[in-house]
Formats: sequence, structure tokens, C-alpha cells
Amino acid sequence: MSHDPKKCAHTACSCTVTEGKYCSQYCEDAAKIAPTAIACHCPHNGCEGKL
Repeated sequence: MSHDPKKCAHTACSCTVTEGKYCSQYCEDAAKIAPTAIACHCPHNGCEGKL
């Protein structure tokens, strides 16, 4: 299993993940509800998708 960082699967999020597809439960839920969102509201301060 790879532990290389990759981008969170939520299109508006810029966070990286090492396991799974999403950086947070927010992003996993948001990707299902609004897959083309233009802003991210995940709990990570460094996310560039925040408004």
C-alpha cells in the first residue's frame, strides 16, 4: 500500500491525503452532495479552497 501524499478527492479541496480518498468527513460528504463545488470548508487551515 502506498503512503505517498495525493490530493483530496473533493474537487474544491487542496489538502493532501496519505490514506483513503478524502482529507476529512466534510470533504467525503461534500463530494457526494456537490461534486462540482468551487469552495471547500474542510477543517484544515492550509486548504487553498477556502473562501
